[in-house]
Amino acid sequence: MSDAESRVHWDPQMETLPRADLRALQSDRLVRQVRRVYENSAFFKQFYDRAGVKPADVRGVQDLHKLPIMSKDDLREFRVASGDPFCGTLCVPRNQLYRVNKSTGTSGSPDVFGATRADFDQIADNFARMLWRVGLRPGHRTNNWLEAAMTWHGYSMTAEGARRLGATVFALEFDNRQVVPTNLELLAGVDFDSIFIYHPEIEIKYMREHDIVPTQVHPNLKFIYSAFLCTDARRTILERAWGVPYRNMGSSGDQYIPASECEFSAPALHFLEDQFLLEVVDSDTLESVEQGAEGELIVTNLWAEATPFLRYRMEDVVQIDESTCECGSTHARVNYRGRYAWSVLVGTNRVFSDDVENVLWTHPETEFAAYQLVKLRHQPQDELIVRTTVSEVSNTDELRTRLGNDLHDRLGVPAVVELVDASDIGIGTVKFARVTVRD
Repeated sequence: MSDAESRVHWDPQMETLPRADLRALQSDRLVRQVRRVYENSAFFKQFYDRAGVKPADVRGVQDLHKLPIMSKDDLREFRVASGDPFCGTLCVPRNQLYRVNKSTGTSGSPDVFGATRADFDQIADNFARMLWRVGLRPGHRTNNWLEAAMTWHGYSMTAEGARRLGATVFALEFDNRQVVPTNLELLAGVDFDSIFIYHPEIEIKYMREHDIVPTQVHPNLKFIYSAFLCTDARRTILERAWGVPYRNMGSSGDQYIPASECEFSAPALHFLEDQFLLEVVDSDTLESVEQGAEGELIVTNLWAEATPFLRYRMEDVVQIDESTCECGSTHARVNYRGRYAWSVLVGTNRVFSDDVENVLWTHPETEFAAYQLVKLRHQPQDELIVRTTVSEVSNTDELRTRLGNDLHDRLGVPAVVELVDASDIGIGTVKFARVTVRD
């Protein structure tokens, strides 16, 4: 094994930077970014002027709280008023854009954002750092359905990150629901080192129906990985079916934000704090929470030239650990509780879709079942209502009761389960809707 392959980190010097030095670096980059967006972005100039903030007011990370927090609704409001697809956030002339992407629009209309050539190179390096932590190495063979099927998404840059660190990328899936047929049948002779998956409910069903054993097809398969928040139940099923460890990565395509597990951090994801400044706030008051407490993740982009978002609400509820990881990284690890929009308030308890998945997917009748939380328009609600799909069950009343009791016992709230047809909860190429709203 070469020295490069044996390294724990893609960029060891930056990954192990003392936190005091990391904080100083963040301060320098923050001051530069605040000046950049104020001078070049119509959105931020208007946004900061309304808040009475000038670039001179921010002299370092200690002044971050002076900047208003921006949301996707703020961007949409500017787009409607101006007709600008970039929502006024573009800080360079459009002819300097080397790449343009959009978000999935999970909580509404998508965001449009882009990158200069310098941004593109930085993104590739950032994603290389993320993939190195996951386990990708020079000479490895891997696939990338994002580049083939979803080039519009920011995370399609994982392919560039893989190439940057010296891996060979096979990007042949025209649809991310074709991961297994493409990589375990069409490309059976490639002998992949890792496989990028996405829809386990589809992939494992196909493997079972066709009697496919992944490690027999690819004897050197070392791990599988993906870019979704992974519950304990999902991880258990994945590792049992594929026969290799699962490694999680991901954060957001909106700002090309890479994050990933190392062998010590799971399920927490390492962030690149020299590239992104992290905060946690109360979702209702937007006030900072105590260090280590749970709250909504706020991210500030410290590197982008084209469309940097500063103090951007990610809509994910998290807890941040700033202690040094066993892998040696001094950068923060983020534990995800779930997406705020994918949660309901039952009495005084907030229940997330991942909480429900961790219960449903441990029952054989609802393993990999699509599901939805029913969110009553007026919160809080008295009971948890879960819609889920199931097939070929003789006693549906018994199943509903059993699932409801298990949800109640494990989540501590009254629970009602509704069994619905699979067509009622459609699965798209990216996600199924995890919450439905009722009056």
